[in-house]
Amino acid sequence: MKIDKTKFKDDKGRYIVQSLFLENGYNTGLAVFTYDGEDKLYKGRTYISLKKRYLEEGDPEEILFAEKYLFDWAHWQRLTKNALISKHIEEWREELALSLRAEGIATLIDLAINDKSYQAAKWLADEGWVKKTRGRPSKAEIDGELAKRVKIEEQFKDGFELLELHKKENKNG
Repeated sequence: MKIDKTKFKDDKGRYIVQSLFLENGYNTGLAVFTYDGEDKLYKGRTYISLKKRYLEEGDPEEILFAEKYLFDWAHWQRLTKNALISKHIEEWREELALSLRAEGIATLIDLAINDKSYQAAKWLADEGWVKKTRGRPSKAEIDGELAKRVKIEEQFKDGFELLELHKKENKNG
């Protein structure tokens, strides 16, 4: 699909941003894209699903996508910084990340089953797709643990003192 990039700048050479999308309704004459997941036919004109193209391109760095479907990288940056459009782009990014992870996992399953790959099988057995990053405990966790220890210490304080007294008597006696 060839996109006419001359429609992406106005008479003064400025990027067209919000008006590129039919749903924003600013100027349907300027609109080229739809936020929908499929191309949309509206008043006899087809609007390209930018979401569909974004997911099909599968470009997590977004540069190839930007150069192919928009005027250039700077134009894409303008779209990503626009409050109205950026919420849609964030959803697309999340969906693409999930899709790429799912494809990667599917490849590892295939390797484990068909190629008898030990590393792939081990990764699957260990649920490698589950993020298990654990850093320093939070302040709340540290405070909670400290409070628990203080409570235990106070609860058994008399017993500890009795034990200490008993130990001293046995050493002296």
